[in-house]
Amino acid sequence: MSGLLRRLAAQAREHPPQAPAQEQPCAMCGEPLPATHRHLLELPARELRCACRACQVLFDHAAAGGGHYRLLPERRRRLSGFALDQPAWARLRAPVRTVFLVPDSAAAEVVQFYPSPAGAVRAATDQPAWAALCRDHPVLAHLQPDVEALLVDQDHGAWTVPVDDCYALVGTIRTHWRGLTGGREVRERVTEFFTALGGRAVTVPAADDSRSPA
Repeated sequence: MSGLLRRLAAQAREHPPQAPAQEQPCAMCGEPLPATHRHLLELPARELRCACRACQVLFDHAAAGGGHYRLLPERRRRLSGFALDQPAWARLRAPVRTVFLVPDSAAAEVVQFYPSPAGAVRAATDQPAWAALCRDHPVLAHLQPDVEALLVDQDHGAWTVPVDDCYALVGTIRTHWRGLTGGREVRERVTEFFTALGGRAVTVPAADDSRSPA
């Protein structure tokens, strides 16, 4: 999985969401892609594939792809009332101030990663602590396995996002990190990332136990 994340982080750096398409083709049918497009996650290789509108429609239901491809959702939600104090943060074993957690269907558990100047790094996740977090924040029970993540930043709050957003953040940090602590520019870029994310997200209560559409 760590090799996969390095590749996805590289993809995020080379093809950020708002970058020109540069005649990039759809990975499924070869059609030219617009600058803004969605992605498929290929299982079990767990690699992102760019998809045109027609292929998005083709794979936009659970049975499509025979379990081999999953369309990443479009929903982005900022979680109001999300509480993760220092003891809960420590129980979760989050090693830094920004982490993302993804339900892994193959492992049947939640896996945790954090961005670093070397890319995305996997860290141990305390599964009972995750279960407790879900009890306190029922909206987390509806994360779509493999393709949707809880993204938590101690300065910018908690969000549920498609996993390609997480890899875009990883790419931003890796590209702009300078020196031992990252430097001013990387902090500014991270703030810009979350500001842009806020413009695309809806705010929902973390205690919500309803199933929101993708």
